[in-house]
Amino acid sequence: MKGILIQQKVFKAIDGKYFENISDEKRLENDEFAYSSIILNLSDSVIRKVGNQNSARELWDRLEELYTETSLPSKLFLLEKFFKYKLDLSKNIDENIDEFTKLVQDIKLTGDKNIDDYTPIVLLNAIPETYSDVKAAIKYGRDNVSLDTVISGLRSKEIDLKANSPSQDQQEVNFVRGRAKNKYDKHRNRSMSESSDRDEKQKDRRCYNCGKKGHYIRNCRKPKRENNE
Repeated sequence: MKGILIQQKVFKAIDGKYFENISDEKRLENDEFAYSSIILNLSDSVIRKVGNQNSARELWDRLEELYTETSLPSKLFLLEKFFKYKLDLSKNIDENIDEFTKLVQDIKLTGDKNIDDYTPIVLLNAIPETYSDVKAAIKYGRDNVSLDTVISGLRSKEIDLKANSPSQDQQEVNFVRGRAKNKYDKHRNRSMSESSDRDEKQKDRRCYNCGKKGHYIRNCRKPKRENNE
């Protein structure tokens, strides 16, 4: 809603930041424009709750009173979530930043105007081990850490990881190689097993020449007996 009023250049009716020489007529015109813009973006059920307000500022304040949760439990919940925030690597960096920014905005709506002082450090501490080099570079390479610096470092690291990760074609090649290797290993193991079985069977065979086990008569080193010639 604030964005709509700013785009229409009538948010001054809410924050009261008019130029000193603005006329009362212009103030009234801005107020009516802002009031109508707000009303037109509300549902009928909401209008019934706030429709008795006489100015855009009164309407705005009433909406904040009704729909902005500023209770202590809510604020404590948001602050706890904020200070425990961790990046989710199943999402890209921009998705994480959007989520973090929304959390910061929700905290501001509770009336906390100093939360921006902590956002760079909290986001820095939210960095996982995969990005530990970024964290170290930011933490120890500067006197001051800004939120933009942390975000820029995270985005650069994400680009670097994507550039060094295997392409789809390379992944397919690795997959084919893996299948070929598995097939070779399976064939090799089967051949070794068959060879082992033959060796075991050979150990049980008895030579008809010398009477010993472990070889055939054709491989016997003893002088051949006459009845075997």
